[in-house]
Amino acid sequence: MFPPSSLSHFVRCLKKVRDPRSKQGQSHPFSAILAIVFLGLIGNITTLAEIQRWAEIHYPELKTFLRFRRFKRKSKSQKKPKKIPLAISLARVLRKLSLADLQKAFADFLNVLLNDTEITASVDGKAAKQMKDADGHPILMLNVFAHTLKVHLASWSVKGDKTNEPGCLKKHLEELFDLFPCLKLLTGDAIYADRSLLKAIQEHHRDYLVQVKDQQPKVYAKVKETYEQVRYQEPDHVLPRKKRGFRRLVVFG
Repeated sequence: MFPPSSLSHFVRCLKKVRDPRSKQGQSHPFSAILAIVFLGLIGNITTLAEIQRWAEIHYPELKTFLRFRRFKRKSKSQKKPKKIPLAISLARVLRKLSLADLQKAFADFLNVLLNDTEITASVDGKAAKQMKDADGHPILMLNVFAHTLKVHLASWSVKGDKTNEPGCLKKHLEELFDLFPCLKLLTGDAIYADRSLLKAIQEHHRDYLVQVKDQQPKVYAKVKETYEQVRYQEPDHVLPRKKRGFRRLVVFG
């Protein structure tokens, strides 16, 4: 669990997300609604009804950094109880939410916690089998995941074709590195050993690691033959990062 100060900063970041609701009928602050959903998902709660129940149970902790609507008192002796947003209210808000705004708010929150710590992320395509596209096929997503932090950083649709993964990553590189300046190294399997993609990563002053497995015998043999002829040189740890040459890393096995 994050310390209370981190949760307060989390809410401040969520306040940057544009509220898609009309001015009428805004029962709860927009940032409070987003915070409940985020925290529920982080706790592996997968439905909005369960998130509502979780928030009601943990209201004593949540009230320290979130604001909720109060009921009107039926009598002067009654205290004004507060109300957690209903699951249907959460659904209406999420339906109109800007994913780009939400991604930016989450990145702002994570960057403060990282405090300029350099991180590595892996890139891979996965099929979202519980979601279908217009033709009824599973949606194929390109995911960027920081394994050390156990945090998902970003994802984009590759339009159902696995061969589109390198092009999709190249298209979103600038967006990815703008969101996470501390992301210094990208790793992936052989499909990402695309010349134009690796050149683009270099142009953003980042490093890459490509893994070639022996289950791809032709590619494996060719790469191994090429790199066996290259003289190994220790990296220069003295020069500033911008003045050093980029290291191209290949892992065999």
